[in-house]
Parts: sequence; C-alpha cells; structure tokens
Amino acid sequence: MNPLTTAPYFRSLCQRSLTTFWEIFRIMIPIMIALRLAETYGLIQWISPALRPVMAILNLPPEAAIVCLTSILAGLYGALATLPILIGHDLTAAQVTSLCAIMLIAHAIPVEQAIVRKAGGSFWGTTFLRLFAAGLAAFLIDVASKTTGFLSQPQPLDHLQEFARAEASHLDWALSNLMGMGLLFAILTGLLVMMDAFNRIGVTALINRLLAPIMRLSGLDRSVTSITTAGILLGLAYGGGLIIAHGNDPSISRKAKYYALCWLSLCHGLIEDVAIMVAIGGDFWVLFMGRIVLTFALVRTLMLWHQLFPKKQLAQS
Repeated sequence: MNPLTTAPYFRSLCQRSLTTFWEIFRIMIPIMIALRLAETYGLIQWISPALRPVMAILNLPPEAAIVCLTSILAGLYGALATLPILIGHDLTAAQVTSLCAIMLIAHAIPVEQAIVRKAGGSFWGTTFLRLFAAGLAAFLIDVASKTTGFLSQPQPLDHLQEFARAEASHLDWALSNLMGMGLLFAILTGLLVMMDAFNRIGVTALINRLLAPIMRLSGLDRSVTSITTAGILLGLAYGGGLIIAHGNDPSISRKAKYYALCWLSLCHGLIEDVAIMVAIGGDFWVLFMGRIVLTFALVRTLMLWHQLFPKKQLAQS
C-alpha cells in the first residue's frame, strides 16, 4: 500500500469499524440485558422445555431455541448475544455447525423479507422457504454426522466465556461482556480488512465468476444472474436493492425476479456472515459450499414444482 494512502485508509477503516460496531452494539446490548434478566428470573428454564421437541428433532439442546428465535427476529448479531446460554453443554462440531447453519439461513426475517417483498417477491412464501431450509440444513448435518462420524468431535463454546454466564455477579457480568464486545470489535475490524483485501486482489471477482455458472445451471435467467451473484456475496439488502432499482427493466420478468429472490433469501452474505460463524466454531465447507448446494437444490425443486403445478405459484403477499 502506498504510504501516502496508508493514513487515510486507516482513518476510513476506523470510521467504518466504529460505525458498524455501533449498529451491532445497539442490537446486542438490549438483548444481552434481556437475556440476563431472563436467566436471573428463570424464564429460560421455563421457555426451553416448551421448545424441546423441535430442538430434539435437530439434535440440539432446548436452550438453542432461544438462539434460533433471536436470530429469526433480531438477526445474526442478536443471536450472537444469546450464544453464552449454551456454554457448558457437551456440543459436537456438527451441533455447532447446525446451529450456525440455522442462523445463516434464517436471520432478521421481518426486515430482510420486507426487502424481498419490496423487490417483488412473496413475504410469506420466502419466509417459509427460509425456515424450511434452515431446519432441513440442520437435520441433514445431524444425519450426516451420525451416519459417517463427520464433525462428531467435541466443540464446546467455552471460547465465548468473555460473555459472562448467569451465575456471575452483575459487575462481573458487565465487565466480562465489555471484554467480549471488545473482542467482537477486533473481529469486525479484521473482517473489514479481509473484505478490502479480497476486493483488491480479485478474490471477490473470482468468486463472482465461479458462482455465475452455478446460477445459470440452477435455471436463473441471465437477466438476474449478475444481480444475484452480487447479492449472494454482499447481502440480501444489496441484492434486493439492485432488483428494486431494475424494477422497470423490461428484460427482467416477474418469474426471473422471483427465483433470484429465492436464491438471495437462502444464500447471501456468503463471505462476511460465514466468517463470523466459522469464528464461533462452525465448519467452513459445510456453511459455505453446503449452503450453495442446498440453495441450488431447493431453487431447482421449486422450478420443477411450478412446472408441474403452474397454478400453485407463490403470489406476492
């Protein structure tokens, strides 16, 4: 990097890191406090058994339902704030990866699917698709692990000890969470540097080129291929925004937008979000390639279903 541009770059990096961290801080802190109160007054012990049957199907502890629900309603970073409730459980790498897969596929549903609806998709149809895909991904990871022994090694979440457990005093809890947030800030800064490096050395462009044939093979119309690949890497809001911006383009049909939005709903933020989940303890290849393969299979299945039953198209709602 040119010395003349080093100082401006680091100023820009600090500004972006602080801005991003502040947005995350505003999400996580209220959830941490709510979780602290819920643990203190026994609400977790009351809620978790009610959701035990659903979690049992996915071979996850009942408390994992709190993480999943928070992810669905508040997003990835909100769910991160609830992960310490799983400290002390004897989790395997497959279970942690399953939980990460659920968080990756089904997060911030109210906000993100509102973007999908604005872009021309079905809010409820794509919401169901995401929830189904999240449960299916976790189920398949568990079956594969039990059948082959893949990811069966222990993978406790003790590295999240920076976020204090319920038995800590209020002061220790606060100090420990501040340390954890500091660690998160360092991780976010590292991710921003990584994304910058990927853009500079051409990794992002390379991934785009590699994804393009997969998009075409999955049956996506050429008119939305470039928009979809960009959204897959940079996020649903970005990809949905591009589709909204091209809403009056006559070359993009409603059907093309629909399948592109299905892809984006299931598979977006492929670099940054996956990196965060890998930092938690999820398996990279399952969360990266596995998610692409699952999305490909589900979108192809949707296309086949609509060919066989054309009157059962998911209407915008």
